[in-house]
Amino acid sequence: MSNKQFPYIDDSGNVVIPFNSDPKYHFWKEGQQLSVTLQEMKINEGVWNKHTKKPYPGDAA
Repeated sequence: MSNKQFPYIDDSGNVVIPFNSDPKYHFWKEGQQLSVTLQEMKINEGVWNKHTKKPYPGDAA
């Protein structure tokens, strides 16, 4: 069993990306864009808008 953690949303609606998560989630160190991680997490529009200015997936641009 791996001890790697996965990104999650805390009780305040903040995205938490643990340092021991897969490096692909480390957007601050050349990992994938945060918006890609948010899509993978299937977060709601409110959390999306809190963390990125990109249009919510499925919204007309």
